[in-house]
Amino acid sequence: MKLRYFFVITFISFNISFAYQVKPENRVIEYNKKTEYKNLINQANKLALNKNIEKSLETARKAYELCPNKKEALLIMARVYNFKKDFLNLRKTAEKIVEISPSNYLGNIYLANSYMKSDRVKVKEILTSLLKKHPQDAQITTKLKVLNEI
Repeated sequence: MKLRYFFVITFISFNISFAYQVKPENRVIEYNKKTEYKNLINQANKLALNKNIEKSLETARKAYELCPNKKEALLIMARVYNFKKDFLNLRKTAEKIVEISPSNYLGNIYLANSYMKSDRVKVKEILTSLLKKHPQDAQITTKLKVLNEI
């Protein structure tokens, strides 16, 4: 009888030890990846604020390659493309932002900016949908007024 309990307890404790076994190297790699991503984002922001545009874009690209499912690096890249008036890359980047987070305000604004020269109907569509979510936004209403005047 005692032997049977010994086997049952040994078996249960053996299974529990495997169930809660965490591989520390995976947690360290994930932590280092997150830390490096945050550092790259901070560095890219500082470079952009200091008007070092090309270096900021390069740093944001590195951050995006590290974590492609996060939007912070894409937002920095979109800001740089918008500043440089590179509307083709701005559109591609803004579409990725909106794909990751459809209700993202800046992503939609950048997407509208990227279509401003080529497809005014698309711009009105994007801005009208944003205006429904943000009815008091002056930037959106101003852009819509400009589009209706032209």
